[in-house]
Amino acid sequence: MNRMEEYEALLREPEELPPALENTVGRARARARRRRLWRRVSAPAGSVAAVFAVFVLMVNVWTPFALACAKVPVLRELTAAVAFSPSLKAAVENDYVQYIGQSQTDNGITVNLEYLMADQGGLTLFLSITGPEEATSFMPSPEFTTPDGEGLEGCSVLMDSVAPGELTNAVTVAFKGEEEPQLPEALHMTCEVQAHIPGVTDHETWTADAAFTFDFPLDQRFRGQGRTVEVNRWIQLDGNDIRIVDLELYPTHARLNLEQSPDNAEELRGLNFYLEDGEGNRYEEGSASGLAALGDSYLFESPYFSDPDSLTLYITRAEWLEKSQKFITVSLKTGEALEPMPEGMEISAIRLDETTARVAFLAPMPPGSSETSMNFYQLGTGHYRAPDGTVKYIGGHSTYVSDTLWRDTPYETPIPEGYFVEEYTIEHCYWDVISMGLHVSRRTTFDDPVTLALQ
Repeated sequence: MNRMEEYEALLREPEELPPALENTVGRARARARRRRLWRRVSAPAGSVAAVFAVFVLMVNVWTPFALACAKVPVLRELTAAVAFSPSLKAAVENDYVQYIGQSQTDNGITVNLEYLMADQGGLTLFLSITGPEEATSFMPSPEFTTPDGEGLEGCSVLMDSVAPGELTNAVTVAFKGEEEPQLPEALHMTCEVQAHIPGVTDHETWTADAAFTFDFPLDQRFRGQGRTVEVNRWIQLDGNDIRIVDLELYPTHARLNLEQSPDNAEELRGLNFYLEDGEGNRYEEGSASGLAALGDSYLFESPYFSDPDSLTLYITRAEWLEKSQKFITVSLKTGEALEPMPEGMEISAIRLDETTARVAFLAPMPPGSSETSMNFYQLGTGHYRAPDGTVKYIGGHSTYVSDTLWRDTPYETPIPEGYFVEEYTIEHCYWDVISMGLHVSRRTTFDDPVTLALQ
């Protein structure tokens, strides 16, 4: 459906606007009257063609007007796409979104790049993908440069699988590093896409089924957006000294920046927390991209648009790694650890053949988990150290709940009740003894949250 067809559908469709966009529509209409965009198009009075031309112009160059047309299917889907994220929802309600509306097709796969949001902390792309009917999902793999080919420094690109035809924030670029990044005026994106077809796609190997190239400007409203709340407070958390440096508040997400004392015996590896303003509104940890942390920066839902007078930090759980216990040595012959394991954790290993081994960490399920709501936490790093000291990357792993480990092998072992498994498959493994990287050695849940007024 092109924009002319969308406009005709809009005229035919008598639906009410989604509540989240009612105020946006009002602001858009007011701006339309002030800016007199209608007078910028030269066409005979009363011409239907002129009306259509103005509509196309406004949809393509003026985001608030596009959002005002919320009855058009793809725009209505944007409302649904941000409903799960208070930060992104607030951004849409405040006209903080840029319409792109580009579409490309290659090898029977179509990518529709519809919208983006950006700030000094990163950018989020909303897209949909369609392709073969038998495809159950699509995985995009994008790379970004400036139009002249210069790479984006100090950033991480995160992507998620896309259900066929579903508009979603599948691609996120998170800026990190000590220096505040400057958004370029435009971006060049190359994007490969893999179609996941049951019984056909090899999930262990990446194969591009289509390739796309997009060029688009960045709305200048996005440049320089964000503010920092200085804190500079030291606290003792679970026996370790932590400095709360500051808060970075952006339209799409926020960051809690910490510093760890070098004298700590343990390294902070994870934090569960929330912030609360003076009116009782809570801003939870995590981000719309699924990214929870960038080093010692922890992400949370942003109060940027509400601009609260006060914020209080509540820390509910912390994960620690003993600095002297970053690796655990395990025998691939006996399947057992050759040194003490962290309290509450177990390890088991088997050799499948001369070059392939499997290693599994076992740990109790976190508090609050149930058969219908399972929450896991990370146990290993995804790396192992060979006997010569070389550290090698394993890749992905599987996490699951079962009553049996190494099922359908001669090494079947019962799993303690209430435990979960984090399992790694290691290929090209020629040694009898290796050391598995540990992500966490202990976790502490605070019955009474650690509380600190930040603003």
